[in-house]
Formats: sequence, structure tokens, C-alpha cells
Amino acid sequence: MQQKAKKLFYSGDYSGALKLFSAENLNYEAGLCALLSGDEEYAKDFWTKDKEPDFATKWGLIVLNIIHLKIKERPSFFQVRAFLEVYLNLFIQNKNLRWAENLISACDILAKSNPETYKFIARALFANGYMILAHKFLNESKKLFYSDPEAHFIDSQAYFIEHEYKKALESINETLKSAKDYYPALCFKKVIEQKINPQTI
Repeated sequence: MQQKAKKLFYSGDYSGALKLFSAENLNYEAGLCALLSGDEEYAKDFWTKDKEPDFATKWGLIVLNIIHLKIKERPSFFQVRAFLEVYLNLFIQNKNLRWAENLISACDILAKSNPETYKFIARALFANGYMILAHKFLNESKKLFYSDPEAHFIDSQAYFIEHEYKKALESINETLKSAKDYYPALCFKKVIEQKINPQTI
């Protein structure tokens, strides 16, 4: 039954998945389905059922406050790492843009728990086509961890999509400064160079 519930969830049938998760007493999963269906109170009902809520359920309850611009409890380093990007993707893909915006607006507070917050946000924005905003959060990430190769790699990919090939090349070169043997970056650099000088490849 759990496999069927997961299949329904990933297909976007949250009400169908909710029924199956609820029947299995999987309160975190059922609460997430309720939230993505737009019913915050029903989500809260599921997430407050367990006397000793787990790691994920505690994150869900924190998010319920953040999407209303309230910070009552700061998440842990690992909660931000495990869930922030996932929730942003789910909110954006399900057109809950106000919730996504409010979650993003808490970035400075979340970064106190996990400094990689800006990169996680940028990655979600990039994945959903928000290139300008992705650059903005990558710049914030690089202020903290300039030598992080992934931040520069994402920046390069975004510039490439925007047809800013010289900027893409600059960013991929920064990636390779700290990860000189990173094969995807080496391959991507060749793609960029072909766009800049197609006759030389």
C-alpha cells in the first residue's frame, strides 16, 4: 500500500495518496499531502498526532509557521539540508508561490542553522527556471563559501541557458579551480567553448 501511495504522491494525486498514508498511520506523509492539497489545518492535525514527532514532522510544523511569516522555532542543520529544497520545489511546482516566497524570505534565519541555505534555494530556483533569482542567491552563497564548486557550476549552467556564454565560461572556470577533475564540469566547459568559438572545436 505504501508503494501505491508513493506512486500517487509523485503523480500529483495528493488526495489519493493522503487516504493511503493515513490508513497506514504515516502521519508525516499524510500531513504533507494535506498541505500540498492546500489544507494547512488538516496537515497540522496529522503532524500533531504523534506524541514524539520525528525529524520530518517537526520540520513540517516549522514550515507551517514560516509560510505565515512566523518563526517560532529554528530548524536544525540537517532539517534544512534534507527538506528546504524539496519543499521549495513542491511549492513552486504546485503553484503555491506565496508559500515558496515566504519560505525563501526566511533565508537569513535558516542560514543561521545551515549556511548552505542560499545554495539550496538557488538550486530550487534554477531547477524551476528562475535564473535571475538563482544568480542572486548563488552570489549570497559564494560570499560565504566562494570555493564551493557547485555554486559556480549552477551559476554557469544558468548563464548558459541565458546565452551569456562568456559569463558561463568564467563560472565554470571557477568551478574547476577547486574541483579540477570534476568530469561534468570539464564536459560542460567544452560545450560552452563550442558556443563561443564553434569553428575551433
